Amino acid sequence: MKTFNILSALLLTFGLFINNAMASKVDDDKPLFSYKEAKALNYEEAMKMVEYPAVGKNLAIEGTVKVRVYVDADGTVQKYTVMEGSDHRLASAVESAVMSLEFEPTIVINNTTGDAEAVPSWVVIPFNFSLNF
Repeated sequence: MKTFNILSALLLTFGLFINNAMASKVDDDKPLFSYKEAKALNYEEAMKMVEYPAVGKNLAIEGTVKVRVYVDADGTVQKYTVMEGSDHRLASAVESAVMSLEFEPTIVINNTTGDAEAVPSWVVIPFNFSLNF
């Protein structure tokens, strides 16, 4: 009887091992979800709206203002924050440009079913300020 119990346990364990090995043949390396990040559709047009601040010109301030933008599932800017490290004297010039941006929203794709859904997300947008002498 002991031998039968041991053999049964071994067969059960072997069966579970085989079952798991067969189940793992499905693309284990492929993530369940992937995404396509939101993309500004009118970035160049928005950049034309930005006027170099007079104080920036007078003090020869150059740099990049990075803005963290919250884009809803329809691709509309809902809010934004100027990221640390951006010169506040230049940052004041980008407000209207940021709010005028239109986006293709972030898309989350279920890699198993192929279903895709637009979702809200945060996106970082750089605004470059450079004086050309």
